[in-house]
Amino acid sequence: MALRFGVDGEFTVMQISDIQECGALHPRGLRLIEAALDREKPDIVVFTGDQLMGYSPRLKFANPAKRMALITRTIDDITAPLEKRGIPFTVTFGNHDHDAPLAGDAQLRLYRRSALCLAQDSPAGVPGYANHALPVLDSKGGRVALLLYMLDTHGPSGMGYTPLDAAQVGWYRQTRDAYAEKSVGYVPSMLFQHVPVEEIIELYREVPRSKGALEGYRNYKGKHFVLDESKAVGFMGELPSSPDVNAGLFGAAREKGELLGMFFGHDHSNGFHGDVRGITLGYAPGAGYRTYGPGRNRGVRVLRFGERDIRAFGTYVATDEALLGPEENLGWRTKVFVDMQPSSFGEVQNKLRRAAPAAGAVALGAAALAAGLKLARRR
Repeated sequence: MALRFGVDGEFTVMQISDIQECGALHPRGLRLIEAALDREKPDIVVFTGDQLMGYSPRLKFANPAKRMALITRTIDDITAPLEKRGIPFTVTFGNHDHDAPLAGDAQLRLYRRSALCLAQDSPAGVPGYANHALPVLDSKGGRVALLLYMLDTHGPSGMGYTPLDAAQVGWYRQTRDAYAEKSVGYVPSMLFQHVPVEEIIELYREVPRSKGALEGYRNYKGKHFVLDESKAVGFMGELPSSPDVNAGLFGAAREKGELLGMFFGHDHSNGFHGDVRGITLGYAPGAGYRTYGPGRNRGVRVLRFGERDIRAFGTYVATDEALLGPEENLGWRTKVFVDMQPSSFGEVQNKLRRAAPAAGAVALGAAALAAGLKLARRR
């Protein structure tokens, strides 16, 4: 199935991240995806990891047949709205997909039961699953006008995250150069992966410890940050959880000037984007309702490209509130026991610090309980 710009010269990508399900899709999650597809009408959907709640005890302690049934149900529920509408899709994997008791290649086979799945196997010698690039043809079908890269960011590594392998960065360079030779010039490109590159910290601004500032952890322990609104647009609810070791992907992406943007998931409460040294970096917020997230700012990211000037692409987050309207909120139980889950060990302190002044001892106790319940199986 070839991707191409429409006769109107437009092409739309929808990024959906961090659904984190184990079995049937949450009813509100299904409504969110269907409403987003119907309103935005994407040409392709990119799932950027943590489709599965791989850490769920339901998976860990189930027998093999039950595990397969739960994982299959999740993937079927996620892709059913696309099947119904005939929209192609591709996938990347996140740390919680890697947590699941089913290897990534087996997960990929479940997605590829659909004729609409465009995800490809990783090239020989490139670590991880479904490292691939998808060409998008121009409206006449005569040339590659846009490239979409997908990279696997692997599972956790100790208390941090596994950096990309040098072979993955090398594969990106080789693929970029190969398309440049075939296309007589470097092709404008976008890259999607689950865990953000380290350079996304440049969209934050370090400030003295103060109300509203978040304290960093690991490499940024003891420092405090807010979103730098002179560089970034959108909402921020947590610090980036990037690998402690920089694999050099961002540097490689700046070498030829063809990489326009890099978009991530992983940090559920973030939905911002901004320019970092000529490349747009940004997040899709979490789209799952059984894991922590930014309340009614859960949603999907939309990227729109015009064939006449692909570099002038537009992007925004379509949120739960915008898509589903002024209806019932997520409810007290969801807010306390889901949204207050910590995203990392360092974030536990931030959650408790923000909760205590706002809601007193009840909120503090609820945050502590949520931390205790979820910390062992979070990132």
